[in-house]
Amino acid sequence: MWRELLLLSVLGFLSLLPLLPVLTAPLDFIPVTRGGSATVPLFNAWTILWNVKGIERGFQGWWDAPIFFPERQCFAFSEPMPLTACLQPLVRIFGSVALAYNCWLAGNLFLNGVTACWLLRRCGCSCGPAAAAGCAMTLHPLLLTQLEVLQLTCLWPSLWLLSTLLRIATAAAEPAAGYGHCARLVSEAALAVICLPATCVHHTLFFGLLLLFAGWALVPWRSFLRWLLLVCGVAVLALPPAAMMLLPVQQVLRERGFERREETVAVLSAVPSDYLRAPEQSVASVMPQHVGRPWNLGAGWLRTVLATAGMMLVFGNAGLPLMRRLVLSLSLLLLAAALLSLGVNLQLGPWKIWAVLCDWLPGMAQVRSAFRFALFVQVAIILLAGIGLDRLQICFLRRAGCSSRTQRVIVVCLGLLVAGESWSVVPGRVDVPRIDVRPGWAEFLQSRAVSGEGVLILPYVQGHAPDDFQATVRWMIHSTVAGLRIVNGYSGFFPPAHFTLQRDLQRAGLESSLILQLQSGRVFWVVVTDSESDKQAQRQPLLREQWRSADGSEAVFEVVDRGQQE
Repeated sequence: MWRELLLLSVLGFLSLLPLLPVLTAPLDFIPVTRGGSATVPLFNAWTILWNVKGIERGFQGWWDAPIFFPERQCFAFSEPMPLTACLQPLVRIFGSVALAYNCWLAGNLFLNGVTACWLLRRCGCSCGPAAAAGCAMTLHPLLLTQLEVLQLTCLWPSLWLLSTLLRIATAAAEPAAGYGHCARLVSEAALAVICLPATCVHHTLFFGLLLLFAGWALVPWRSFLRWLLLVCGVAVLALPPAAMMLLPVQQVLRERGFERREETVAVLSAVPSDYLRAPEQSVASVMPQHVGRPWNLGAGWLRTVLATAGMMLVFGNAGLPLMRRLVLSLSLLLLAAALLSLGVNLQLGPWKIWAVLCDWLPGMAQVRSAFRFALFVQVAIILLAGIGLDRLQICFLRRAGCSSRTQRVIVVCLGLLVAGESWSVVPGRVDVPRIDVRPGWAEFLQSRAVSGEGVLILPYVQGHAPDDFQATVRWMIHSTVAGLRIVNGYSGFFPPAHFTLQRDLQRAGLESSLILQLQSGRVFWVVVTDSESDKQAQRQPLLREQWRSADGSEAVFEVVDRGQQE
């Protein structure tokens, strides 16, 4: 028991390391990685807030997020992460979305390590190597460099599903497995499947595709019918709730024609040499960072060597059927993920594999960052490294006649190197508005704007880069707290009306025809937060000033009825 408690304590400590910049004020700040955009974590904080609002309303109108008004189903434009609704008590008790964000981040990193360790222990690994792999999974190299993309931190549902599928295969191959045991496995696997889209649609698509290539290794072919019956039970329980989360997203994206351009995917596709570079903060590095390549996709050279040794030692031992099944599936998953991470760079003669997948597999045409398949490459390497460390401990150290103390010292040293071979520093932080702190315009409109009326906040964003939308995302947080629907917005995809409005405002500003067009879409309020927009609004006869801040920097204008002007 003390070992388990010690491991949980270590994993808890490691999961807090990325939060070091915010530990002095966890209710007000969230971490940002070096070179990362503050807009992305702020947007994920807004997503948590909208889910908290959703659970309080019983998820009524949940897909109709209060952005890009009057567009419908805007929440399907990006990752919904509905499981973050469970953070509602934290938001309501402490009045802080930042605290909920930080707890979700640390909790996911912690669960990544726990499920990795749990998976290896279930397949026969000893405690030390499994713990080392669990610590390495908590400090997942690529994940810590993509930390602001909050949904990517949820690797634990994939690991949990892999563990349950492995145990289902074992139960199907054992006639002595009782009905109660099989029912528990089916229920657990169904819950793992549901957690995948509830935490990250991105991982659902990627891991589901990888299972098509690697999942056959988890099938006990001699007991295929029994296994198929168990899997059908999982499907019956899991598919309805999973479909409720996935189908609206896919339907909205397909109906609106949202697809990624090949040029965009090409920029975010890996090349083979990316895997030859260890993480930036690594004990051993063979190749330097290549100019123009933004990622080091290697999991670490020691981990890679141990993973290779693990595959060789397990495949050479016929007495480890469960571990052999896991190693085979991880090896196939590693190969498939490495190839798919190449994105548009993966070609077989004239055959563009990525284009074929986009044509035939729902959701692939909306994928932008193909290199993120490398997340699962590193997952497989870390797990295989834990298995390799376990096999080396058993096969080599004991045969070499080492004393028990020497064995422990060697295994502990290797385990520490596996766990801490790479690390990442999260140097920055960004503040998140508390829900009880709102600008004056939001408080004014909360009592004046009628449900179903839209609000345009100026200045409207001029650029297209994520950093250009930081003010927009802050307005999204304030307006959601106040129960307002705004024309502004930020998301994974943007409706055509966003670009039209952006172009019209850049060309002619607040002209009467634009205001009448907004009025036809039930946008009756205009908030100005800069001097230039304020001047345009004051000159516009279709707008009437209703509120102004004490310092005059912000004002609220109401769209006057056209009939009164005539």
